Amino acid sequence: MKKSRENILITRTLSENSPIWQLSKNGHHIIDQSFVSIQPVAITDIPKSEIYFYYSKNGAKHFLNAAKYLGIDLSNAKHAALGNGTAAMIESYGMKVDFIGQGTPPEIANAFIHSYADLSICFVRAEQSTQSIQKHWPKEYSEVISYTITPAAIDLEEEIHTIFATSPMNLTTAMDCCNVNTLQRIICIGPTTYNTANQYKSVAIITADQSSEQSMLDCYLNQKEH
Repeated sequence: MKKSRENILITRTLSENSPIWQLSKNGHHIIDQSFVSIQPVAITDIPKSEIYFYYSKNGAKHFLNAAKYLGIDLSNAKHAALGNGTAAMIESYGMKVDFIGQGTPPEIANAFIHSYADLSICFVRAEQSTQSIQKHWPKEYSEVISYTITPAAIDLEEEIHTIFATSPMNLTTAMDCCNVNTLQRIICIGPTTYNTANQYKSVAIITADQSSEQSMLDCYLNQKEH
């Protein structure tokens, strides 16, 4: 039986080597479109810490750009990332990544605290961050807000069958802006996005095992096989 073609929306701009492009080779139409506007926040001071934890690649990019501009060398500090994409961004600035989160935010927090609770820490986040790791941190900490996120009104006329949702705000804005009358499923990048997706009761909601494009792709392919 011939498989039906789907319009698949992922709420971010994909790099040319993203595994999700594999679906276009299978005959599906991939729409990579962010539904948020990201604005850097001016950073005038970098707290001195033994380890820096980054929630996202945008946070890492804007923070490390600011450190470079301010002439602050962070190469001797430790660096931790919520997921693989964030880790890759940190490494692109020549920094070693000492910790990469695996699993749900509570699991990541527990593993991170177990290894690094004795160190002074700075969390790098968006203004709208749910602070899923630092709310579990047992001691005082510093933080830097490196960017802010606002919804971007974008109209897509194509009927959407699957959404790969990469953040809560991206998902809610996409649902408002897109033709989702034919929507069948939402693949969520993590638990926070899953919690937001749960308000849409008429479609299947699935969460990736890891916060990565490959894991989202695997979820989609596994779901289609059953």
